[in-house]
Amino acid sequence: MELRDFISKALQDIIGAVQDAQKKVPDGCVVPAIKTTFQAVQHGVSEIQAVEFEVTVRADERAGSEARLSVVAAVIGGGVKGESGKSGGHDATLRFRIPVRLPSGEKGG
Repeated sequence: MELRDFISKALQDIIGAVQDAQKKVPDGCVVPAIKTTFQAVQHGVSEIQAVEFEVTVRADERAGSEARLSVVAAVIGGGVKGESGKSGGHDATLRFRIPVRLPSGEKGG
């Protein structure tokens, strides 16, 4: 899977999962509406969260075309998932964070 597709799908799945959980928890609240104060931000309590990625990518170079970055392995929940086998190209590990605004629920103060 290309890096671009992997990141896009992961972010869509995370936000979609939050929305699904919000629908299934009518008496509670997943990502409640929060007054953003300095203390809340300092403790990481906000609808804006950073999604951390650690992926191993392979730059596949093909004659007559652009190089493409393909995801070889990704750290998910403390474990590594990836593809096995050998192919040509250069592998590199990328670590980065992408901030996302999670959909906030109705409850909160």
